[in-house]
Amino acid sequence: MLKVNGLEITARSTKEQLVKGISFEVGKGETLGLIGESGSGKSLTSKSVMKLLNSRVFRVNGSIKWKEQEILGRNVKIPKGYRGRQIIMITQNPMTAFASMIRLGRQIEMGFELKCRKSKQEFYERLDSALKSVNLTDMKKIMNSYPDELSGGMLQRVMIAVTILQSPELIIADECTTAVDAASEYMILGELERMRKEGMSMMIVTHDFGVAARLCDKVAVMKSGSIIEQGKTLNVFKNPRQDYTKQLAEASLLFREDIC
Repeated sequence: MLKVNGLEITARSTKEQLVKGISFEVGKGETLGLIGESGSGKSLTSKSVMKLLNSRVFRVNGSIKWKEQEILGRNVKIPKGYRGRQIIMITQNPMTAFASMIRLGRQIEMGFELKCRKSKQEFYERLDSALKSVNLTDMKKIMNSYPDELSGGMLQRVMIAVTILQSPELIIADECTTAVDAASEYMILGELERMRKEGMSMMIVTHDFGVAARLCDKVAVMKSGSIIEQGKTLNVFKNPRQDYTKQLAEASLLFREDIC
């Protein structure tokens, strides 16, 4: 479904190459983990897939194909519904995902075609179920709130609930559990795991090998803008070829001897 080949991202102001010719694929029903420390280029990579990078700030070269259609290039026409219906990104900073002056309920409704009272009723029933699945039990309060009236963790969970409703073909989750408490993280990972088992394609951007071990079929390890190792999740975790990969695995709670 998604094929990235030789992706390069360069800062125009400094000429620094931030992502250095990386390649990976996400097949139908497959989950890829993009793993690395902060500053390794993970988020830039995911934003380039979503076509969210400012062309005045970054120069992007290489190839990104969605269902065999090229989406990079100045004259490339982006497929209708590419962002939002086909691919959805759960961003690392939920505060930037919503307009601050509009109630959340109105913003969520704008993303769906609600043509009659019956469709609205069905929508709210599905929304209530989706919110509860990520530990948000008061739908009325959420819908009537402005974004700055909720915590970052609550907004993150609202984003995930909306993603569940959209049923996209590919989900890009960029550090989607960093701003939530332990109980909410457990529920969010459980919901992502459920969608994965139902055949959803996903790209999980994370620094946590524990998250990747739970959700991902394969992983690509990034360091300083390059993919230094990739393969089946279990193979990479059990037999890392790079010292950096081993260090990341050992830093994860999941792989500490006192827990496993």
